[in-house]
Amino acid sequence: MITMNHRTDTVVVGGSAGSFTALRRLLADLPEDLPAAILICQHFSSFGDGHAIDLLRKYSNMPVALAEDGMDIRPGQVIFARPDVHMMIGHDHLHLRRGAHENNFRPAIDPLFRSAAVYRGPRAIGVILSGLMDDGAAGARALQRTGGHILVQSPDSAEFPDMPNAVLAAVPQAEPVALQNLAAEITSLANTPANPPEGVPWDIGIELKIAGLEGATMANESKLGELSPYNCPHCNGVLWQIDDGPLTRFRCHTGHAYTMNSLNESQDRALDESLFNALRAHRGRSALIRQMAEQISSEDSRLRLEERAARYEEDTERLEEIIKSRKAG
Repeated sequence: MITMNHRTDTVVVGGSAGSFTALRRLLADLPEDLPAAILICQHFSSFGDGHAIDLLRKYSNMPVALAEDGMDIRPGQVIFARPDVHMMIGHDHLHLRRGAHENNFRPAIDPLFRSAAVYRGPRAIGVILSGLMDDGAAGARALQRTGGHILVQSPDSAEFPDMPNAVLAAVPQAEPVALQNLAAEITSLANTPANPPEGVPWDIGIELKIAGLEGATMANESKLGELSPYNCPHCNGVLWQIDDGPLTRFRCHTGHAYTMNSLNESQDRALDESLFNALRAHRGRSALIRQMAEQISSEDSRLRLEERAARYEEDTERLEEIIKSRKAG
């Protein structure tokens, strides 16, 4: 039953590449007396400094601030996540936690949306703006499962439609809205009666605790999914595979979390680093062995060392070809 005690009062927003333009338009169009708080997680670290906040403050009709741990959440304010910490909603205030990266980001969108799912549920509106990859899709799905309303910048109005498309695929109930209509849609939903919250699914609660460094244990991850054959690119721990509706996701026991896309990107980055480390090591080995050969009087020993150095140099050439072929592709 809907009662007047439950009203839509929280808007969580996630954006990445191309979302500065969308945020500028959104904040300019929202009214100064909006009866809801706006909490924004942006991937670009530059959004955490004073210059970026000042830029957006010029367009916003509401006060804009950087998040502080323990900050009260009040209607009519815009709060940006700080760099290098996850921003999460509590009962009536914010938590900033330096939990593990999710989808290769900290702050990440998923922890913010999951916290809205746990502590706001039907009172929350989740908004996904332009961006690459798919951070926010799992969080939007969690928020929808607890009764939240999901809005997505329509892919044809986004500079980079990957994130909007990912949410539309993960949450069929999500509503695509053209950028020019997004503020009006949020305004129409703000302060409307909301269903009372129901029980939070256990898996959403566990994942929120993991992001807040409150429950990242192997026992918890084993409840979420099955062991996979993959290792975490960040810490080399084993990854559990989580089948989340249409999403396949992964977590390690220290808390790093990935979609399939972000795991692929992180593995590729780790492989690239490994190849360059191997190239450096082979060049160093061949140079050292040749220097050793120069200082040995025995011709047989010198020839053996020179042969070893030559083998390292052949491997070096193979590594260079592998690296060049990867970059060319």
